[in-house]
Amino acid sequence: MRITFLGHSCFLVEAGGSRLLLDPNLSENPQAPIRLEAVNCDYVLVSHGHEDHSCDAVAIARRCNATIIANYELAEYFAAQGAKAHPMNPGGGHAFPFGRVKLTLAHHTSSVRAGLNPVYLGVPCGLLVQADGRTLYHAGDTALFLDMQLIGRAGLDV
Repeated sequence: MRITFLGHSCFLVEAGGSRLLLDPNLSENPQAPIRLEAVNCDYVLVSHGHEDHSCDAVAIARRCNATIIANYELAEYFAAQGAKAHPMNPGGGHAFPFGRVKLTLAHHTSSVRAGLNPVYLGVPCGLLVQADGRTLYHAGDTALFLDMQLIGRAGLDV
């Protein structure tokens, strides 16, 4: 498993013969070390709907023919914009060709177009990614909560 930090909460994970992009926010992040157009991936994993975690998900997924993995409402929102999506819910897990993804709880909010009329996009999630014999926990945005002890017992490597 190879992990590259791309700024804010965005990571590129190379594992199981695939490239996974977590919480893509490159176009709106002046600190990002790579341009949006330079990223290639097979999967895009999104923890919640806030633009600083999801703003480039659809553009990258459509350009790369990648599948977006996210909570149900967020995945359906992206699918309505022409992206391939695999909806999930917290507590659920799924085996993909590269490995397994499980969504965990997170304590935060999840919407786009914040302001007077935000669009609610389901519950925020953490991401447990198992591939190449390793387990990665990506918390996205969350407050500290006691169940993190249970997540930690999953044998985290990163």
